[in-house]
Amino acid sequence: MTINTEMLQFVSVGELLGTQGPDLRIPDFQRPYSWSPRIAAQLFTDVAEALDSRPEHSYIMGTVILLRRPQESHFEVVDGQQRILTLHLLRALLRGQRIPHLQSGDTPIHHVHQELSRRVADLERSPGRLDRYREFLDAEAKVLKIVTDDEDEAFQFFDSQNFRGKSLRPHDLLKAFHLREMADASTAEQRAVVEQWEKADENELDRLFGTYLARIHWWSRNMPAHAYTTDDLDLFKGVGRSTRRLPGAEYHRAAKAVLPGLQEWSYPDADSVTRRDLKRAQHQLDAPVAAGKSFFDYAAFMLEEYERLDEELFSDANTAGLTTADRTVFHDGARFRYCRELYVAAVLYYTNKYSEADMPQVRRHLFRWAYSLRLAYERLGWRTTDNYARGISTNMDGLNKVNLFSAIRDSLDPREIELENMSAPRTARTDNPEDARLLTLLKESR
Repeated sequence: MTINTEMLQFVSVGELLGTQGPDLRIPDFQRPYSWSPRIAAQLFTDVAEALDSRPEHSYIMGTVILLRRPQESHFEVVDGQQRILTLHLLRALLRGQRIPHLQSGDTPIHHVHQELSRRVADLERSPGRLDRYREFLDAEAKVLKIVTDDEDEAFQFFDSQNFRGKSLRPHDLLKAFHLREMADASTAEQRAVVEQWEKADENELDRLFGTYLARIHWWSRNMPAHAYTTDDLDLFKGVGRSTRRLPGAEYHRAAKAVLPGLQEWSYPDADSVTRRDLKRAQHQLDAPVAAGKSFFDYAAFMLEEYERLDEELFSDANTAGLTTADRTVFHDGARFRYCRELYVAAVLYYTNKYSEADMPQVRRHLFRWAYSLRLAYERLGWRTTDNYARGISTNMDGLNKVNLFSAIRDSLDPREIELENMSAPRTARTDNPEDARLLTLLKESR
């Protein structure tokens, strides 16, 4: 057991952040400060309410996980950095200390500093209130400090933590896992992959893994898809340090290690189209990912692919016969949400396997396959969509009964997939004008 039991204890904010407190450092790979003024204001208010309601009792503010490596005297903050930095700002303001470079600016930490400054100014209007608040914060506001000297263990604790009852998102835990796999990498390499990761919008990362990559994984294996959660992280942990050295794993390990260098040697002057196909070869959706840095490259590339395709598939150049209103309805309309997700997922998988050389023809067939589903049902729900993706359709003649994802997975040559045979219902189940317009378009595209 590597937890230092002597340092597993509740400590006050003053003991943690005061002049006699431990030497705390934020690792370079940690997420930048991101608390909003609302969250910081809630922390301030929670302390004030605890002071007013139970001033003689301690107020517990959560957990701080610290990593102290052997032969080092400082502590790295593994979890709790947002709270620690906010408390540091608050303690400085309560003592009248000025932080000139935070007086104005437009980053999250600037906004929080401005909000806390207003809150502290309010305290000063009540005689003695500021002093009581400062003393209570330092002495009675406490955190559970967990110290370990083992990096893997520190991140295991991090994986299980949440803030204010909100669970960490699956991609947050994937980030932590794959950073652990880079334990032997330099700080500069770790910082680079985190900076790359942080450029992505969190909701887009959720959508990439939950709406597309996880569903493609399940559907291509004839498995029903479900909401992607932290229980499904194994899908994207891949081949790493702890993976057994068995022949199958060794094959993927070698391919991930050798292919990038081989491609660079073979195609030193590749154009943008060729470079994209080379990237696809490195990041095949049928193959396990490689843990560590390769995972971050994979995520960045697949996010770029998904966002590009989602935009291009509904662009003027690629939707001949559709008006601007049509494109808006079929991309953003609530009635067509599941159809759009099927369409983008199918194109993402198809191009990952076969490139985009024949996309002008393929795009039309995949659109018919995905959007035909809307015509067959008065109410289109998730279960029906999931069944359709797996080739299970019993509601209406003329609806495709093929698992397109499984067909792509099993075929190295796209000519084996008879997309031209994709059919569409001859009538719409509803009299909705949007469905009527879709029916007309699908008839015209036959």
